[in-house]
Formats: sequence, C-alpha cells, structure tokens
Amino acid sequence: MSSPVYVVKPNDTLAHARNLMLKKDIGRLVVVNESEKPVGVITMTDIIDSLYGSNYYRPLDDIKVSEAMSKNIITIDQNKSLRTAASLMMRHKVGGLPVVDKDGKLAGIITRTDVVRAYGDRYEGKLKVLDIMRTDFPKASPTHSIYYLAKLIESSPVRKVVIVDSDGRPIGVVSKKDLAFAYMPSALFMARGKDRYIKNKVVDPLKDKIVSLRSYLVPVAEDIMSKELITAKGDEDSAAVARSMSAERIGCVPVIDDAGKLIGIVTKQDIVQLAARVL
Repeated sequence: MSSPVYVVKPNDTLAHARNLMLKKDIGRLVVVNESEKPVGVITMTDIIDSLYGSNYYRPLDDIKVSEAMSKNIITIDQNKSLRTAASLMMRHKVGGLPVVDKDGKLAGIITRTDVVRAYGDRYEGKLKVLDIMRTDFPKASPTHSIYYLAKLIESSPVRKVVIVDSDGRPIGVVSKKDLAFAYMPSALFMARGKDRYIKNKVVDPLKDKIVSLRSYLVPVAEDIMSKELITAKGDEDSAAVARSMSAERIGCVPVIDDAGKLIGIVTKQDIVQLAARVL
C-alpha cells in the first residue's frame, strides 16, 4: 500500500482537493472525518463530473468535497493480502481502496498501480504479453470527434480508446480523463448558450458581399490524445510491461506486431484481474 496517504475533509473545497492532487501528482484522495476514519473518496474525475449539470456555474472554491465524493466506499484491513485487494477492486469496480487499522482509522491506500507494481515484481517470466492482452477494445481514427470517443469509452469496460493511423498503427490513446478535460469547456459553452462557435468575415462569391461564417468548436481525437506511447510486442514478458506501466503511471499499453500494427492492448485492469488469481 501507499503511505502516507493524502487526505481531505468533507468541508474542504474542490479547489483545495484539485490543487492537492496536482501538487502531489495523484488522481484520488481519501476523505476522513475528525476521528481519522475514511468517509469517502474523491477522484479527479469526480471533480470534473461535479461541474456538469447544476454546478456548471459554481467556482471550485464554492463547492464542498462532500458534494462530489463517493460515499459508499470499500475499505480493506491492513492485514489482508494483495490478492484480496485485487479481488475487491474487480468486484466493486474501483481503482483504489483505503486501508484501515483495527480501529477503523486510515492507515494507507492501495491502488491499481500498487497491484500492477507487485505483479511486475513477483511474476517475472511466468506469462507473455500475448497470454494476457485483450483483443476486443475500442479503436478510432485521429479525426473522430470527442462525441464519438465519449460513446466508445462509455460502452467499453476498458474506458480507453486507441487511436490508429490509416495503416493500423497506434498513434495515441484517449482516456476518460482526457475526454473529461477536453469536454468540460464545450459543455460549459453549450450550457451558457454562447461561444459554441467563432465567427469569421468572408466574401460570399454568389452575393458579392462580406458575410459571417460560423466555425464550430468541436475537438477531435488528435487534439486530446496522449501521444507519448509505450508499446509492447506479444512475446515480451508481461511482468516487464507491468513494471513499465507502474513506473510511467500509464493505464494502457498497445501491443503491436512486427510491422507496428495494433493487435491488442494490456491495461491495468487486466493485470489487476490476473493478480486476483495468481498473486
């Protein structure tokens, strides 16, 4: 597990939670009460999601953590095994578990990254990438709109889309986080009913006069995708790939053939699912 764990209180603001995440380069915080017992978890996605709907007009320093956090949290005793932690993550579809001591007080946190790191350290030479990769996952082209990407991400358990060029080679990955950061300004513009497009003055050759032309602001995949890809070959050791994912803090590794074409992916979720059986 990771310790010390960074925490916030229910009455802290989302601005404070966001700044703490950015300063410590982490994606989730445990929310504790005055007795140091966990009462919630808040992620960067929770913060972004909270800005949709009725909260779109409120600044982050006006929204309490308690309004955005997940309250039905799953904790794990500090004496439980890594396999149990991986099983709980898969069963409850969460990316991290607050670890508690015998009094129920927060002792640390264990995340998917911790499990992936342990798999890399303990399972070297046991399985190849081909043995654990998945071949059913979303793909899109660089010019697909973020709306199309959003549908793919919501309809797939992978929660990621691999962007491929015209030859089938991976050139980027779009995650829910990438989409959320890109989608937020557009959602705000739509809600406010303005700034959905920019106007340019152009000459209308048919009317022989200057007219206004609207250019709508719709980002596409190549605008928001992560471009610094780490790829793997099918015959590589899956433990080595897990160590790379943990060290580089990435959630998805595209798998390519000798021609560089995409044939599969390995995600943190895949390794946690495997760890629930073998660690």
